[in-house]
Amino acid sequence: MKTVIFKDNNALAQQIVAELSILKPGARVLIPSGSTPRWVYEALAKTNIAENLTFFALDEWLKVPVEMDGSCLSMINEDFINKCQHPVKLVHFDPFYTREQNVAVYEAALDGAEFDYVILGVGMNGHIGLNEPGVELNADYLVTKLDDITIDVASRKYFSGAVTLEEGMTVGLNKIIKAEKVIVIINNEDKKPIYQEIVKGDAQNSRVPAVYIKQFPKVNYYITENIEG
Repeated sequence: MKTVIFKDNNALAQQIVAELSILKPGARVLIPSGSTPRWVYEALAKTNIAENLTFFALDEWLKVPVEMDGSCLSMINEDFINKCQHPVKLVHFDPFYTREQNVAVYEAALDGAEFDYVILGVGMNGHIGLNEPGVELNADYLVTKLDDITIDVASRKYFSGAVTLEEGMTVGLNKIIKAEKVIVIINNEDKKPIYQEIVKGDAQNSRVPAVYIKQFPKVNYYITENIEG
């Protein structure tokens, strides 16, 4: 498990932006929604780096209109895309497409390649994207039944009105670990317990996605000082 500790969110964000800046033009970058990457997006939007990259949304709630606040696309647009001063290419899942239709969109955009760079967060229950605890580990893409903790946290944290969350579409762990570099950000004190589970957990026998992927050499955990203590 490779861990890099940063003084604060600003330092962590600047490191990721620096790494994105040296990617080849057209590089494929997988990104999450939610509160974890907001510092990164704010720093990235102040540059023109994103103009030369192709971004892919990590996941999306199914049967939830993307126009709703709280949809994964709406959060990425608000926190990142709409703040950029130049056009940014973003490939995303359609919540009303079939799994096969969504996979076809992503694979066409990847054009035979894998992701060059992946940014991830970790849920309170150790989920990665909408790869929930106990999820199939060898899938490139999948539709998942949402864990009760995911539903509760997302419903309260991201949506301003009533919403029904049951399933999600996500890039699978098998696709993520094929990437050239994977960054898992843990920067919220509420995530201390899951970070300790990641550190102490047995990746070979874990049903927790964030623990399982720590065994792969291209996966890096970027954490802030407040997480380690």
